[in-house]
Amino acid sequence: MKLGIFADAHYCKAEVLCRTRRPSLSLSKIKEAMNAFSDAQVELVICMGDLIDKGETLEEPVQCLTEVMEVIRSYGIPYYILPGNHDYAAFSAEEFSTRTECHTPPYVLNTASHLLVFLDANYREDYRRFDVAGVEWKDSNLPPEQLTFLKYTLAAATKPCIVLLHENLDDAVQINHVVKNAADARSIIENSGKVSLVLQGHYHKGADRLINGIRYLTLPAMCEGEDNHYLILDV
Repeated sequence: MKLGIFADAHYCKAEVLCRTRRPSLSLSKIKEAMNAFSDAQVELVICMGDLIDKGETLEEPVQCLTEVMEVIRSYGIPYYILPGNHDYAAFSAEEFSTRTECHTPPYVLNTASHLLVFLDANYREDYRRFDVAGVEWKDSNLPPEQLTFLKYTLAAATKPCIVLLHENLDDAVQINHVVKNAADARSIIENSGKVSLVLQGHYHKGADRLINGIRYLTLPAMCEGEDNHYLILDV
């Protein structure tokens, strides 16, 4: 299976954010990535979260998300968009799901070769989701029901599995980006014996690490600098 993946576009109209981000360039970067994905004949396009940034007006996130989705849909490639903390700063989960036409995780995609397990760690320590409780990006958690979902989904799987989420289960990245109960999720993943790959975003520098034989791959942020960052991955 061939995947086209990108993360952390943070698209909005601002020229510069946080000194190094160039979010206004992300629409053209997404077009460039989609062209590459189309040329490579990827089977799925996956955004690992933070597709947009909040912007300076209430209307800006709606306009930016509309522009991005018009580009992504125009290629006719199946796509899946994970919500990130910045997406939930601008939209409720229901509105983001409606506008992207993607389910709110957790959910499973059963492909011919793999089972893709999508999770959502945009929850505070009290397990209130960011879109309801307010975003606290340093306080990211997987609610107990998602850990249960992960455990039983992997136990029932008859194919190799890939786990996907915006925040990080790899605890070697900068600590503020790591899911607070990441160790619990990693234990479930390792004990299943069925997961070959965990895909993540959120940590803008990116990372690629083996933990007990499982690859934890964090996509570099598309919004950083003027260079583009995306990946075509055969799994």
